Amino acid sequence: MGGMLPPAALGVVRTVVSLLVDGRHEELETLTEGRRLSAARTERAVREYGGDLISPPDEAFADADVRESEDGTGYTVAMPLWTAQEGRCRLEVRLTLREVAEDVWTVQIDALRVP
Repeated sequence: MGGMLPPAALGVVRTVVSLLVDGRHEELETLTEGRRLSAARTERAVREYGGDLISPPDEAFADADVRESEDGTGYTVAMPLWTAQEGRCRLEVRLTLREVAEDVWTVQIDALRVP
């Protein structure tokens, strides 16, 4: 793991994963303000991968690849997802998080794919 996320940023990562697991792609698009990936694109990526997404165990969040952004204003996170069929699977979500006010983070989904 490249670094540790502040608790508020980790909460945003958990929210994104939860929305993906629950298939709430429209809410995810709202959360990310539609930057980079639309609801249709995240839904298609999950469908094309196959399998049923499940909530990862808590320790999986500690295994995410976290790197401070080059400009120091946020983080990039590569979070592996989990399916009922495989447990930890090859599909991962890549996020960019930026702190816009104290403990207030924006999130962008950069990719939802098999690396």
